[in-house]
Amino acid sequence: MSEPTSNIRDSINNGPMTFAQIIIVTIAFILNCIDGVDVVAVSVAAPVLSQDWQISPVQTGYILSAALIGMCLGAIFLAPLGDIYGRRKIVLLSALLTGLSMIASGFVDHSVELMIIIRAISGLGVGAILASGAAFGSEFTPERYKNLTVSIIISGFPFGAAIVGPIAAYVLPNFGWQTLFISAGITTLIICLIAFFLLPESVQYLEKCKGEERSRIDKINKVLHHIGRAPIDHLSIKEDEQEIKAADVKALLAPNILTTTLKLWTIFFMGYLVIYFFLAWVPSLFVANGWSMSQGIYALTISNLGAVLGTVCLGLLTTKYKLTKPIGVFFATTGLLMFYFSLSNTTDLVMLYILIFLIGVFLNGAFCGMFAVAARTYQTKIKSTGIGWCAGIGRTGAIVAPILVGYLVATNFDIYALFSIFAVPIILAAALVVTVKV
Repeated sequence: MSEPTSNIRDSINNGPMTFAQIIIVTIAFILNCIDGVDVVAVSVAAPVLSQDWQISPVQTGYILSAALIGMCLGAIFLAPLGDIYGRRKIVLLSALLTGLSMIASGFVDHSVELMIIIRAISGLGVGAILASGAAFGSEFTPERYKNLTVSIIISGFPFGAAIVGPIAAYVLPNFGWQTLFISAGITTLIICLIAFFLLPESVQYLEKCKGEERSRIDKINKVLHHIGRAPIDHLSIKEDEQEIKAADVKALLAPNILTTTLKLWTIFFMGYLVIYFFLAWVPSLFVANGWSMSQGIYALTISNLGAVLGTVCLGLLTTKYKLTKPIGVFFATTGLLMFYFSLSNTTDLVMLYILIFLIGVFLNGAFCGMFAVAARTYQTKIKSTGIGWCAGIGRTGAIVAPILVGYLVATNFDIYALFSIFAVPIILAAALVVTVKV
């Protein structure tokens, strides 16, 4: 879905990718690492926490899903505020909220209810960061690099998840799950402080926001100078863009994009459903099937390392091929690998690691590419809203997955049966994504 161009967008498109733009993309990438750190920290801590508190798999599932409920609400209601008040303000507020709540999680003592509440608050910030970071990357990057840049930014999620895995394997047995949460929260606050000094406001947001024109031009030129672009002397806003209100959810359901929006919501739901099956339960499922906790953590880490590779590979492919075609191939390959995992019923640890790595490559590569699809679908005034609602509706799948698996595990479903069940939605996503036109 093409967006009317402006002299600012033309300036960004026609110039090189400067060092300042690379810094902005890097910060957005690091901010998205927070998402991966937060999710995997609670995932790998779950077996230790549940044993420490003597709670059931179902209660553990609710704790794992609490942050996901917050992420869903943050993506739907907090991220769209970036279209009204500015991307930068919402990102900084979200990072601050996430860091403080992660620290608070480490001080909860034998209270499932309180942990659920604090984890949900943490999720609010994480959900907004993911959507706003993708919008940043899209708006500061030349058109020819946009798909790759958004994919790299979103790959911060699996990268953060991969980092926290080995750290958790050392911290949990030596210092406890509380130290893991507190350390993650402090790290998040440090990232927030760095972003405060280095992350500028989106020039495309400044062009479309309300306010005195001369003041907006001055702010835009300051950012343009920072990223090595020529200043502007007037604003160029198209009349058809003026008709769209910022953060207007109804605009996502306009007749010209209704079908695309519904397809995107469905694909995001199925993608999140399967990804959070991995993130929330793989370590615990490994333990339940006779392997050690460390082996379970390393399995999740290997999956996330594959995710980083897959995201970069998908981003590179989309610089040469139509965006949705490689995504469809990646999703389909994921489903086939998951069916093979289930049918092989292998107990060889090396083979399990190889399969999980490959699934991580194709599953996360495809899913991260979906954020580039969403970024291209929606115009600037509803970009954060569009991406936020895709992520928010999708997060309902992330909420369902840990709870659903908790009930299935309680009824004696093993890791092989679960892989077969969760392969189905990914095959459906593959069939649907190739019908999306951007």
